[in-house]
Amino acid sequence: MRKSILILGVVVASLGLSACGSSTKATIDSSIASLGAQSNLQIHFTASASGTGSAEVQKVLNVVSLDIRYASTSGGPLSRANAKANSDITINVGAKQLLDLREIDSNLYVELDLSAISAIPGLPLTARDQSQLTALQLVLGAKWFELTSSLIASELPPSDAAKATATKERAIESKIADALSNLIDKGHATSLASGGYSETGTLESVLQAIEPIVATLDPSASTAGPVKGTYTLTLTNAGSVATGGSISITAPGGGVSAGDATVTLQAGVTHDNDSVNTPSDVTVITPALIQQLLGSTSSL
Repeated sequence: MRKSILILGVVVASLGLSACGSSTKATIDSSIASLGAQSNLQIHFTASASGTGSAEVQKVLNVVSLDIRYASTSGGPLSRANAKANSDITINVGAKQLLDLREIDSNLYVELDLSAISAIPGLPLTARDQSQLTALQLVLGAKWFELTSSLIASELPPSDAAKATATKERAIESKIADALSNLIDKGHATSLASGGYSETGTLESVLQAIEPIVATLDPSASTAGPVKGTYTLTLTNAGSVATGGSISITAPGGGVSAGDATVTLQAGVTHDNDSVNTPSDVTVITPALIQQLLGSTSSL
């Protein structure tokens, strides 16, 4: 479940909001636990932008969304599933799925629908770009491809140096996550009338929280400050069960006379009985097929 919490990122950080009363903190702790309390978890991400210079960005955000699904293979709670859980990530453009990526029993399954790219507003696609997308769609589109764990291991064998780098990066990520969690924990959460909690802080406080970590990585590096702007974290729940969360960042839009701009990432949480299954009609990727696909795409 730690993997799923990390994928939620800063949105799920809002589920760790502190509060002045012990009963409120107990409710929030129960909300966190509810994420992995069942055998299925679905998270729907959307984003929005408002304020200075946000009009064009909002047109794109209106049609783009992200879905993540987890399903325990044992039927037990995800919090006890360890590696025995399948996952599915989809990137949506309107009603179409641009990408569907599933991890099942350590194997990866990928499906692309490149025709969805044309539905993204304001994308500067030339006639040549459109032609290439059409050609790629004929080769790759609407087909499921399987990358077995053995193929991934053989094609991308981890070196000792890569393992050491990955371990170091995970340690840094953990320190940053702990620093931000401590920052949030020192804040003050207020109750929402609709059910849930909200907490607001300054971006400067975030900078100060991670500055010591940056200094240990590179003593010569300096974090520019002060930083103007605020963040707001929210948790929505039904009783003690989490139903969603969000993070909003408001900061100057740039320029002396420019106003503020706000970017918000929302996450909705459900626990529907929705299993993650192996697709049918799968093309298994082999080294020979990789070369063939590379040859087909390089000619475009």
